[in-house]
Amino acid sequence: MKKTNNRNYNVFFNTHTVTGIIISVGLYICFFAGAFSLFMHNIDNWEANCKSEAYKPSIDYERVLSIAENEGYNLDGRTIFIRYRDGHTPYVQVNARPPKTKKDSTENTNSILTKRDSLAKASIFLKLDADTYKITARENSPETGSLGGFLYQLHYFGQIPNFGLYLSALVSLFFLFAIVTGTIVHWKKIVSNFFTFRLKGGIKNLWTDAHTALGIIGLPFQFMYAVTGALFGVVMLIFIPTVMLLYDGDQEKMTGSLIPGRKAFEMVNEPLAKRENINELVDKTFQYFGKGDLTNMIVTVSAYNDKNAHLTVNLNKKNIKGLFNDAYASYRLSDGEMIVSKGVSDNSYKTGVLIGLTNLHFANFGGYFIKAIYFILALITCFVILSGVMVWLEARNSKKYESKKKFNTNVGAVYLGASLGLFPAIALFFCITKIFPLEMEGRFSTMSTVFFLFWLAYIVYSFFIKDFHRTNKHALILAGVMGVTIPLLNGIQSGLWPWKSLSQGYIDSFFVDIIWFFLGMVSIYVGLKVKRLVSHKRKNNGKESTAEKVQDAAIATIGHKLLENEQ
Repeated sequence: MKKTNNRNYNVFFNTHTVTGIIISVGLYICFFAGAFSLFMHNIDNWEANCKSEAYKPSIDYERVLSIAENEGYNLDGRTIFIRYRDGHTPYVQVNARPPKTKKDSTENTNSILTKRDSLAKASIFLKLDADTYKITARENSPETGSLGGFLYQLHYFGQIPNFGLYLSALVSLFFLFAIVTGTIVHWKKIVSNFFTFRLKGGIKNLWTDAHTALGIIGLPFQFMYAVTGALFGVVMLIFIPTVMLLYDGDQEKMTGSLIPGRKAFEMVNEPLAKRENINELVDKTFQYFGKGDLTNMIVTVSAYNDKNAHLTVNLNKKNIKGLFNDAYASYRLSDGEMIVSKGVSDNSYKTGVLIGLTNLHFANFGGYFIKAIYFILALITCFVILSGVMVWLEARNSKKYESKKKFNTNVGAVYLGASLGLFPAIALFFCITKIFPLEMEGRFSTMSTVFFLFWLAYIVYSFFIKDFHRTNKHALILAGVMGVTIPLLNGIQSGLWPWKSLSQGYIDSFFVDIIWFFLGMVSIYVGLKVKRLVSHKRKNNGKESTAEKVQDAAIATIGHKLLENEQ
């Protein structure tokens, strides 16, 4: 029985180690970039030098639809999504997929979908200025973006086209596996290991104790992110069999069944003679739910100009206690009757699961305090990941692995360079955000290129020096210097010095500047004070004292006896 238990322990231990090493860099990026993306809206307001104001859009939806039609798009039969995006230049975004047709629509000469040309059939992507309603971007327009949005995309590898989200989901699945196996490995001694921290032991023991103790502290947080991260990445892959078997391959039908507020109404292929005014129905929704404290709103028109056309208004509200903050109302456009609605406090299993998990993942509850806790726990998780890599490297720093020492050192240098280099790379991105003018053509793509080139350069630097201590030290000092420079650059560029931004109501500017100044000072201090870790057992150029050799021999003898007794 003991041999079986030892074998099981070794299997779980090795599985945990291998899984952790495989996903270490990707997982570190997810958590480190994700920590910053928790405040992406605050960062975007800081970048644009604008205040965080109440979300109260007053959009002329009828005008928006007319503009899309005047551009040459045929809206008949489409499901059209209209969103308001807040920021330094608020805009209205219009999206619509190509129109669906009935199988017999080609035979029906009275069908509203018979006349089509290439543009009329195309998918729609338009961005309109929220004040002037001028079109500012189309589907093929030059790339635009923001720093907060960039960090948000980075945390799920959104910069990798088509595959990034699924890769992050795969990393989350492996992370969940590593958490389960790690918990099994430490389960019997989970309490004692938490209070064990051998500062005077070998370097491997130091990293092992740090990895275990901090891993236990963040275990519920890490488990939650492993589950929700995997779910968001592979949810549609999971639902594919359900869509094919129960909904005849129609994804919109399944979505409408799970979330009534996202239901897309099918066409009956008969023209709508007269419809209600969309603006009036949206105002009616505001009267029903209240207009204040909105964080997001989507207006959806299903089966436009069809007899079965419907309008659905989805909104989210802030300052709501708990994990559920969504509400929606659907109207029949032929007579304006409300057919279904859900208030913020009316939660059902259909909407509660997905909305609740989303708010839990992004800390959209509890305000800044909860986000700050998430931020700290995310950084702790990053340290757990790095300490796990260091345990693996130190375990192979012995004569047993002498033949693979060069390979292991190279792998460690790349791993640490990619992980630790992300901190100064993000700090650099914040700096150049205040150096490159907002009006500069191709500004965002240029800044993104600078970010990735710097990050790559630091990985190459780490690979060539192959000194883990210097890789860590220089990353901290670089990030620290740039961190304390960020408030200075913001003050020069915008005039919003911390002592002015707070009094003038630019809360996000003050918040980001102060946090970076604090992070910068701490990073510089730690970077200058950190010392190279050297095992206390290695003295006089690696020679152990006689007393230490006797002590090690005694510990080894006791260990062998205990092992024999167990067997």
